[in-house]
Amino acid sequence: MRVSVVVPNFNKERTLHDCLSAVYAQTPPPAEVIVVDDASTDRSLRIAAGFPCTVVAFAANRGVSAARNAGAARATGDVLFFVDSDIALAPGALAAAVRALETYPDCGVVQGIYDLRPLYDDGPVEAYKTLFEHYWRRRATGVTTSTMFALTAVPKAVFDLVGGFDERLRDAEDVEFGTRLPRRYEIRVSDQIVGRHDDVDRLWPYLSELFRRAVTYADAVVAARWQRPVVGTDAEERLPHPVDVGSVVGMGATGLAVAGLPLVVVSPWLGLLPAALLTAAVVADRELLAFALRHRGPGFLLYATWLRSMTHLTEFVGMGLGVCAALLRRLRADRSRPASLVSRR
Repeated sequence: MRVSVVVPNFNKERTLHDCLSAVYAQTPPPAEVIVVDDASTDRSLRIAAGFPCTVVAFAANRGVSAARNAGAARATGDVLFFVDSDIALAPGALAAAVRALETYPDCGVVQGIYDLRPLYDDGPVEAYKTLFEHYWRRRATGVTTSTMFALTAVPKAVFDLVGGFDERLRDAEDVEFGTRLPRRYEIRVSDQIVGRHDDVDRLWPYLSELFRRAVTYADAVVAARWQRPVVGTDAEERLPHPVDVGSVVGMGATGLAVAGLPLVVVSPWLGLLPAALLTAAVVADRELLAFALRHRGPGFLLYATWLRSMTHLTEFVGMGLGVCAALLRRLRADRSRPASLVSRR
């Protein structure tokens, strides 16, 4: 299989050289490398010019969906391997992706995992984020239900069939892609495809990203359930189900605990309910927290427990708003239909 590597980039001068160096160090090397620069204002274009890659430069910023689509459109390989410009692939990552696609003919998407170590260690937020991403991606090894495109291979024919990424989306576009993948194709995670990621290292950008993705994710789930075609047809959409029950329980328990805090005003005894819910959230996350303890020690465990609660609360609010947005859109759509059509539903 000929592999075309597509690297979307926006202002990643810090990591782009490491990313491309790792791509060209792969054995066997890719058939071609396409860097799509999304109107960067830093030294990204000069860095890309130092490698024998094809560079597609946007005049205006269009988002990662458009960048990936543009790279796929220029690609001539049988397999598209998407890698973000802040990731340095481990040796053998491309070969592992090809092996997975050859071993599992029904596989339409094979995605890798993050290394436990970040590309650059920039503090506790990044340490937590990298540890968490490594933990849950490795746990998802094998067949999964959700697509993430930070380091992912797709046969070009499958990508064209799905229709690429929705260019209206700048967050959760990779998850949305998976909702349109026909069910006859498997989604797989391989722990043989590994990359070191330079992740977000500040709290507010991290929580903001989580919030936006949660809103989009919840909206996509609700919309997909309404628009689901007839069961059994090849066009049936795949729903993006959560893959970690502990995360769902932790998120719900944390959100309900915070919502129940005003009960303390009614009676101090009612404060036991939020306390019990927070305890349940910690218990639900016990395996992740134990993993943090083993790899980072007791001090980091306390920090990870606090940040995990913050992420749960952020996702709880974001998903709630996403569901509300989808319901409101549905209500408006029903009101705009003739009464005879609405009554038949």
